[in-house]
Amino acid sequence: MQWQRVEKPDFGYAVAVPQGWDERPPNLKNSPWETARFGESGDRRHSLIVFRHPVKPGRDVMEVAELVQPSLERSGFTDFEITPGTMAGRPAAVLWCAKHDAGRTWAVREYLSVQDDVAFCLGCGTSVPGEDDELFASIAERFELL
Repeated sequence: MQWQRVEKPDFGYAVAVPQGWDERPPNLKNSPWETARFGESGDRRHSLIVFRHPVKPGRDVMEVAELVQPSLERSGFTDFEITPGTMAGRPAAVLWCAKHDAGRTWAVREYLSVQDDVAFCLGCGTSVPGEDDELFASIAERFELL
């Protein structure tokens, strides 16, 4: 797979997405902390949103994931699980959840990492979770904190 690196110096990160994925404007109605959004042109089965928001100094990344969960619940997500993971070569929390509607599932995996008093979140969404596991893990691995 070929990758394209998108640097966001104003937000302190760079993200690598598959070649051919387009950057779309952040949807601030979704979240005021949304900084970037990506997806494959013509294929809505998977997408990526990058969030960046302040956290209390010393906040543990697993606590941050627990604080994110209620907003996803209000949006209709269920099936929550929080596990340890890796993002940008650092310890991370991975929050798993899904939204079920009309026999379809939209599965979300959010990788969260904290640097100083800022949380970074890669919100990976897919309608084909079995096919996108490796893709999302690779995006999280390639994520860079600047």
